[in-house]
Amino acid sequence: MANFNPKKLQVFVSSTYEDLIPERQAAVEAILTAGHIPAGMELFTAGDESQMEVIKQWIDESDVYLLILGGRYGSTEPKTGKSYIQLEYEYAISKSKPFFACVLKEAATDARVKARGISVIEMENQQKLKELRAQVLTKICRQWEDTKDIKLAIIESLSQIGRREDLAGWVRSNTQSNVPALADEIARLSRENAQVRSQLAFATKEDLISGLTFHELKFILEVHDAVHFLLNNKLALSSTGLMI
Repeated sequence: MANFNPKKLQVFVSSTYEDLIPERQAAVEAILTAGHIPAGMELFTAGDESQMEVIKQWIDESDVYLLILGGRYGSTEPKTGKSYIQLEYEYAISKSKPFFACVLKEAATDARVKARGISVIEMENQQKLKELRAQVLTKICRQWEDTKDIKLAIIESLSQIGRREDLAGWVRSNTQSNVPALADEIARLSRENAQVRSQLAFATKEDLISGLTFHELKFILEVHDAVHFLLNNKLALSSTGLMI
């Protein structure tokens, strides 16, 4: 069998900017510590329509979407009136992108205001933030008070998501040495498949037992552990005439 190295997932991180700089940095560190690749962190601040299209491409090309939701709603897109982080979140959901969210605990808001001032809370779109928060909390998420909570949530979540075989991820260029082994494995399976198809194609009625080939019947018996029973009781069954 071919031996494959663990894949590295590209994680698109979405958040408001100025109020979550330490938290975004913590997210980058956690993603890197988990052996994966952060994307979208410092590339985008205030958005516009053309930039939103670029962000969608980044989300499409990423393996995982992460939302860090704090006390701000963020810059809004003129046509929809929704914030860019909400648009990103809804787009990732619509594309069935694997995702999780880190949501600020309500009880931690006062401590953040005391430490950093009112710049960390929403002043204009409080109702929209409340609705977004309620929407996010209905899905996969972890709540946080400080950067340690964010790091732990990211490492644990990526550990689980990383086991998914349907995610492409990234591999180092020097892992191409595994390609010959993969080709050999595919060729072997193809030969076996062709051989089985050939045997079935030329099977006659006499080769079948209740419409099944010997190998098909043997497989069914093995699934139900009947072969083991028959072998262990061969003598007893022979005396009854049930086995020859």
